Amino acid sequence: MSNHQSGTPLDNPLLNKSWHIASRWQEYEGEMRSALLRSILVALFYAVQLVHFLSLQQIADSDRMFHRQVTFAAVAWLFLSLAVFIALKGGFMPPLLKYVTTAIDLALVTLLAWLGHGSSSPLVMALFLVLVLAAIRFRIGLIWFASLGAMTCYMILVASSDKTWFDTDHTTPILTQAITLCSIGATGMVLGQIVRASRNMATAFLSRAEGDLSEVAR
Repeated sequence: MSNHQSGTPLDNPLLNKSWHIASRWQEYEGEMRSALLRSILVALFYAVQLVHFLSLQQIADSDRMFHRQVTFAAVAWLFLSLAVFIALKGGFMPPLLKYVTTAIDLALVTLLAWLGHGSSSPLVMALFLVLVLAAIRFRIGLIWFASLGAMTCYMILVASSDKTWFDTDHTTPILTQAITLCSIGATGMVLGQIVRASRNMATAFLSRAEGDLSEVAR
């Protein structure tokens, strides 16, 4: 049952208002969860980098510099999560907060990948985590924002390592670029469908509940 059909419960203005309130609470809880998950993921990725750094037999100046840059970025990320957590606990959740935090996530992932190996850096995979963090806020617009932002960030990384685009020699193969962009876009579309399905499920539940209550009343 689609929520666009006439006669569905969510066509009712009162129920639409109730849905808006419920979705705002879900967005609030999603922002809290994303702040917690962001902290855990940053700590996990930093632990991997720390183990790798300590396992090096000979530490070059470039390795020491990169580790220092990763440390600064990890601290900034943790402070971001802490600031969001404190703001939410204080009842401060402006509509743009989720877009700002997502943009910062994308920017930091891109920066670290650029400081590493550019578009061939394993940190490119972290762009998909940003999409997942966007999905748990249950906002379609945010998922599209994160998807398009991740695709843009990836192409920035490609451009930073491939100074000449219109020749036959590419640092990042064209096929790799196409598959990565399609994967990011497809992930965003699937996550968007999951969020849409949650509202459809709520509509179907309300419709069935109204029908059951009507039968009981008879």
